[in-house]
Amino acid sequence: MNTTPVELADQLARAARNLQAHARQPALTGKRELPTPCPDFDVHRLSEHLLGALVMGAYAAAKEPLPADAPMTLTEAPWVAFPPLVDRLAAAWAEPGAWEGETPFASSTFPAQLAGMITIMELTVHGWDLATATGQPFTADDDVIATVTAVVGQIADVARANGSFGPEIEPAADATPLERLLALTGRKVA
Repeated sequence: MNTTPVELADQLARAARNLQAHARQPALTGKRELPTPCPDFDVHRLSEHLLGALVMGAYAAAKEPLPADAPMTLTEAPWVAFPPLVDRLAAAWAEPGAWEGETPFASSTFPAQLAGMITIMELTVHGWDLATATGQPFTADDDVIATVTAVVGQIADVARANGSFGPEIEPAADATPLERLLALTGRKVA
């Protein structure tokens, strides 16, 4: 995959804004306890997981460890909490050098590019989860899907072993690239 840091930063910003579009008040009001395609998450817990992805991703871009007091619990509704975090995340990954070297990420040290691509994956795949759980249509740009598919291919074995992904599902013969990606993560597309 020969995507430049500028292109990856743009993809991350678009994935984050796409998530934000699916976390608006009319879409989420009264749906906090609905189940999601992630068996361990209802809409509220998924929203908190996404809060963590937004916060952790911004610290990773800055090459800073996640502070112990970083917000990981929603104290405001997602439609209030997410917009400033989306802005911070997009700005952090747009900085020169954010995609270079190594960075603290997910209780370890990762190549910065991999941490950024995993963040794009989290926002896209869990954005689909949130949209699906709340009855919203979901689309993602082709280049974002290609990047997420590439990173899923890199981490799938570990993600399946730790329970982050389910077993791969055979996609339909006429599946879209998004549906094929979701099948790789063990998600069933209706």
